[in-house]
Amino acid sequence: MFFVRTVLRRCLSPAETPGVLNRDAEETSMSKSEPEDAATLAKELNSAILNLEVECFADDGSGVDYAAVPGSDAFQTYTERTKALKNVSLDALRALSEDTQRCFWLNLYNALTVHGIVTAFAEAAEKKRSPPLSVLEIKDFWKSTAYDVGGVEFSLDDMEHGILRGNRPHPTQKGATHYFQPSDTEKLKLVLEAEPRIHFCLVCGAQSCPPIRVFVEKNLERGLVAAARGFCQREVEVDESRNTVTLSKIFDWYGVDFGAPDTTKLLTSVLGYLPDKDAQRAKLQTLLDKHGRAPPKVKYRAYEWRLNNKNT
Repeated sequence: MFFVRTVLRRCLSPAETPGVLNRDAEETSMSKSEPEDAATLAKELNSAILNLEVECFADDGSGVDYAAVPGSDAFQTYTERTKALKNVSLDALRALSEDTQRCFWLNLYNALTVHGIVTAFAEAAEKKRSPPLSVLEIKDFWKSTAYDVGGVEFSLDDMEHGILRGNRPHPTQKGATHYFQPSDTEKLKLVLEAEPRIHFCLVCGAQSCPPIRVFVEKNLERGLVAAARGFCQREVEVDESRNTVTLSKIFDWYGVDFGAPDTTKLLTSVLGYLPDKDAQRAKLQTLLDKHGRAPPKVKYRAYEWRLNNKNT
């Protein structure tokens, strides 16, 4: 509760929104330069993010050394290459394989999150304020932290809900059927088929998020399987005596991606992500087999929003 009260108090004067982070101050979406090859740039960015992972991420992906990021060579290389995103053809990006595109947006989302948090830290230092304890303290973080890709601004929300979730609405868009609107013609070109396992890969900068990893198209399926297994092994708890399953809040916010509101479909999805010999899987299978008598109850654990700062 102390953390919640602290965040609420500090949010009365939140950190500034990072904004579009791959444009210089004088640039606009109309600024043009030489076109970039989409496939080449995707590989270069992935390589830069891999180097950033080595230099600044915890070995198990559980945290980021945000203090070290700005001075790292990998981050300097990465931010310099993000400027080239402005000159990529969206049509050429869409022509890449589905796995290449999914890796591109997964990695870009996670790197943009780090970039946005580092920017908020720098702004706090410049104004002689304490750095944010959580992304919740950064104003409109997911809505406004963005990169210019092909002359179009893509926010974190755009990448997650519009592209990677297959244009499904944000959890706060009650009654909506899609995230992007018909007028978002350029963004709609890039919508991918929904893949629920992306939720075990996207890192929003909180301690309850999955570990941060870099994904490569040739091993994407293996990476998705490993991410799902690892996350569910940590986050799924089955109490047979109480006929209760406790899950990460992610399964609540994005339940529709996993079969909710049908509890059986939701838990069957979860079952499929757990390793065959996992103890929680066996317990969950037992509860599902008894489903005819009493449907399992699902509880969601509180989300830990403190920053995934490697040094705290």
